[in-house]
Amino acid sequence: MPEDAERKGKSLIPTKAGINLVTVLPDTLTSPMLTAEWEQKLTAIARGEADPAEFMAGITGMARELVKTYSHISEEGQKLFAPEREAIGVCPRCGMPVYEGKKNFYCSDRSCRFVLWKDDRFWTSRKKELTRKMAADLLKKGRTSVKGMWSEKKGTAYDAVVVLDDTGEKYVRFKLEFPKRKESLNGR
Repeated sequence: MPEDAERKGKSLIPTKAGINLVTVLPDTLTSPMLTAEWEQKLTAIARGEADPAEFMAGITGMARELVKTYSHISEEGQKLFAPEREAIGVCPRCGMPVYEGKKNFYCSDRSCRFVLWKDDRFWTSRKKELTRKMAADLLKKGRTSVKGMWSEKKGTAYDAVVVLDDTGEKYVRFKLEFPKRKESLNGR
């Protein structure tokens, strides 16, 4: 099923993308007259009264002309087709939505400049990458539990709670908290 329509029972309902597409298409292409003309030609082809190759050649020619004439979509039109993003949380600095990019999690307000880098030295030195779930926890709770972080000093893995330590400066910082170990039976 195309992304410009959804099926509801026996009906096809246009999606937001489908409605947006129609708004940027030229009137000649969305005209009921064109639909009626094509339906007549298709009926004639079905009866053997018209040549299907001739019909397709007409559509191909029309498509070429449309591409030539409408090769540029306005900036407004381009905004209609920008992919919808799902916010992973709320920016602790300004309260705007935070989205995931290829290399980071960033505030949607460009002037805010809040960003969590996936390959920040804090994470890479511990052989970890900041995941979507971890970033969402940091934004919502201010902390996230991480298992199997690597200690360069000891050469072993450890578990800790990473706390978001954002002072509003250019780079976000993190702190480590270690869960208290349960005392053993002999008091050590």
